Amino acid sequence: MKTVLSKIFNTPFLLILLAVLVKIPLFFTKNIQEDSFITWRVARNLVQYGVIGFNGDERISASTTHFYVFITAFFQLIFGDNFIYPLLIFSGILFAIGSWWLAKILFPIDLMKRGLFVLLLNITPPALTASFLGMEYGILFFLYTGLIYFGLFKSKKWAFFLFPILLLWTRVDTVIFLGIFFLADLYLKRKINFIYVLGGIIGVVTVVGFNYLYFGEIVNHTITAKKIAYKNLIKDNTTQHLLYQWAYYGGLIKKYGIYTFLLFVAFLSFLGFAVFKIIKDKKVGTQKTKVVLVLILVFALAKITIFSMFKAYFDWYYWLPRVFLFAIVLYYFLNVNIWKRKSVFVGIVLVFIASYFLQMIQSFTIGYMEERQRMTIAADINKDQVSLEKSILLEPAGIIPFYTQLYTYDEVGLVNERINDEMLNDENYWWINSVNKFHPDYILTIAKKAGGADGFYKIKPENQAQFDQDYSLVKTYPIAKIHDNAPQLLKWIYQLRPIGKDYFLYKRRTTNL
Repeated sequence: MKTVLSKIFNTPFLLILLAVLVKIPLFFTKNIQEDSFITWRVARNLVQYGVIGFNGDERISASTTHFYVFITAFFQLIFGDNFIYPLLIFSGILFAIGSWWLAKILFPIDLMKRGLFVLLLNITPPALTASFLGMEYGILFFLYTGLIYFGLFKSKKWAFFLFPILLLWTRVDTVIFLGIFFLADLYLKRKINFIYVLGGIIGVVTVVGFNYLYFGEIVNHTITAKKIAYKNLIKDNTTQHLLYQWAYYGGLIKKYGIYTFLLFVAFLSFLGFAVFKIIKDKKVGTQKTKVVLVLILVFALAKITIFSMFKAYFDWYYWLPRVFLFAIVLYYFLNVNIWKRKSVFVGIVLVFIASYFLQMIQSFTIGYMEERQRMTIAADINKDQVSLEKSILLEPAGIIPFYTQLYTYDEVGLVNERINDEMLNDENYWWINSVNKFHPDYILTIAKKAGGADGFYKIKPENQAQFDQDYSLVKTYPIAKIHDNAPQLLKWIYQLRPIGKDYFLYKRRTTNL
């Protein structure tokens, strides 16, 4: 076994291939992040209409990432409708390459530790989700580690220029990483890296300039839409809630509360101890290695803290910070700890393997639900042979618009800024105002039916009769039925942590069209 591993670890191609293959079972869970379908539809819109948008020839930056849109469009041109799995594998390959670059920095000599680092890091829950659930984070990890490896470690001038531009075109919020990286580079070189500064400036100018010239806005519309739609989403602004949110998104336990907070604080305390031991141990690691570890630690904590305190509610923002935290833990146990090395090593491997299977189960619970609810809703709508000529008002704007190709109004306004205009005009009754103004052919509500003077789908009493005349409730998709019909393992999980909500599908009566 050791001989086989040595051969694999000594051959980068085989190591990267193995790091990708261990993730393939994730495909069978059918769990793909909902927002991936938004980017993929924007890419398809670019291929079909030559426009970066969501609804035909309407320009809108509905995706948070321009670079990933272009990559996805390229895959759609090559593979057509079968692009998804090739694209996910491509993302997995890039993530694996990035982990190998990071391993070469941390373990420049010891091939066995390098290989173990790559494999174990790739099976952690945040690595699985970042590289194989469809979002841009496999590419982003590749770019982060590419800048660290070729910039800090190899001192390649082209890396300092190219990677900042690609990072900013992938996500504008990478300025957090670029700023912290600048300080790390300044510490090592004791002078300002003007090539790096130039790359950063060109990245910012080109992205902002493109947004302004092409879309008529400075930042991506998704940022503006979320700011408008989510301003009253959570009314608890207490320090306690913010701390709970910080621990919820920084860790892996998806539950707000004091125990999650205390566990995350305990983990960070251990992490602080580990980094202290790494820095103090003169026999382990070079100065560059230690600077890299501090860099990724500071970035991870900064990203988690900034985004959680600014109420960024989406788990995928925190995938890569968690990956970097896991990387530090792995480095400590593989290269620093000296107590009962074999037993500790075996224990760590078992913990990481257990976390791998837990993530598979978690993905299965989500994939099973999506397959039997939103995918089913899309299939039901497609029975009407719909197209862009028909429209829908719903939330979220991922799976269902992607597979039905309907003209879309989403409840956040990510893909259609007309919804944001209605929110600004009338904060309380924007939903029914949008229905009356845009006359969508289909309406999908979540958790509650449309109607009433309170709740999310408010309808003024004088408008209720007109709504009932124009629309009929054609089907209900109860989440309880999905839970009850699930395999026994999933049924137990749904009982412990219920996920999903009821959906209600309305259709505009043809006599009123």
